[in-house]
Amino acid sequence: MVELWRLGRNRYGRAVYERLTAAGVTATWMSEYRRPLDDAPSRTVPDLTVKHCEPAAVGPLGAPVGELHDDEWVVAAFDGDTPVGYLFCSLDARLDIAPLERSMRFDGAYLRRVYVVPDHRKRGVASALVATACQRAHDRGAERATALVARDNVPSRALFESHGFTVGRDHRYVRVGPFSYGPL
Repeated sequence: MVELWRLGRNRYGRAVYERLTAAGVTATWMSEYRRPLDDAPSRTVPDLTVKHCEPAAVGPLGAPVGELHDDEWVVAAFDGDTPVGYLFCSLDARLDIAPLERSMRFDGAYLRRVYVVPDHRKRGVASALVATACQRAHDRGAERATALVARDNVPSRALFESHGFTVGRDHRYVRVGPFSYGPL
């Protein structure tokens, strides 16, 4: 049986989503994952380097670095000099959350945009990215980390749960043309 989350995580599902959005129809259900940063265990991946880097370093991956805010940084995984994954992290920031069509304040670290190239998935790269970002945030004084994850994004939910994140609350939003309902 096809897992439902996969329907929207391919180019065809994305095209349907974009057409509906263009027509003024959107619905979002995201879970707010949280975790205290009292201990931030490190995780490594053999033959890869995971570190804080300049945004330009992940440009070859098509990373949307143009949407980075002044107070955000990039954590990336490299196979030699080639980037194979990244995530964005901020501290104590207020960010616009496009799917919810609103701004939210995050105390502590906020992790987003976790991406790993397909050939390096299921090797612990995303786990090393999250662990490195949490450690850096902890070293900079953050007491907790937060991530917003779409309910249909099963791999990301599993990633954050494996790092001790738990769902603090859900955010739901629906818009049909000029009428909206949420956030709930």
